[in-house]
Amino acid sequence: MAKSKNSKSAKKKAKARAAADYLTVDIDLGVHRAIEQARTSFEESRNDILRRLLNVECMGEYLPQNANEDSRAKGGGAIDGGWSKIDRFGRSIFLPDGTRLRAAYAGRAVEGRIVAGMWVVAGQAYNSPSSALNANVRTRDGNNVNLNGWRHWEVCPPGRETWVRLNRFEPE
Repeated sequence: MAKSKNSKSAKKKAKARAAADYLTVDIDLGVHRAIEQARTSFEESRNDILRRLLNVECMGEYLPQNANEDSRAKGGGAIDGGWSKIDRFGRSIFLPDGTRLRAAYAGRAVEGRIVAGMWVVAGQAYNSPSSALNANVRTRDGNNVNLNGWRHWEVCPPGRETWVRLNRFEPE
């Protein structure tokens, strides 16, 4: 009996430590509905929704729970200060942390950012443009897609004003 009591106590302490990074905010039902209507997936947390809606920079201090900093896309991925890959033409592409991302497919627009070298879209982290896109768009009938993210994503690195398609991106 004492063993299970200690186990419950340890779980409570771990939960309290995890919650220490968050604040409780009182909101009315209308605000709650607006947050839920802005949800892009069931996996997206309310914190992630608010970060996206409020355009809160998340430069390194925040990574979604599914982020695995050790994972790398084939031939590229997270490096210090951003995401890097050599494209099919042999050009080295580097997108610094904070680069804004956007794509549209079948009437659905998605946005994200490069955070700690990961493609963060709808509160989830991905190691490649294609995996980020395919996880967040569907056909008009709701079926899964298999798209080349290089052809659909547009990027806007920090300090730039213009958006450019990833497959046409020219580093400065």
